Amino acid sequence: MTEHITPPDDLLAAVAALGSHEPSPSRDARLRARCRALLAESRRHEAVRGEPGWRFAVGLALAPAIVGALCGVYLFEVISRALQLYRF
Repeated sequence: MTEHITPPDDLLAAVAALGSHEPSPSRDARLRARCRALLAESRRHEAVRGEPGWRFAVGLALAPAIVGALCGVYLFEVISRALQLYRF
């Protein structure tokens, strides 16, 4: 069986002496107000811009297809050059 090792008492006393690092209530309120203001500004900015539109959606749909086609061409070239190199 494993023997439990107890930490030294001075270590526990040092940990007990540590203070808590919480912000003061005034700083907490200022930080919360600033974050809420930034969130509200972000929401207003998104509302002004509106929906991205159909061009953006088509771009999102076509991008993976184009990248996949280019990867296929690259793979075909690698295989064909390997076949030429080894004369199959």
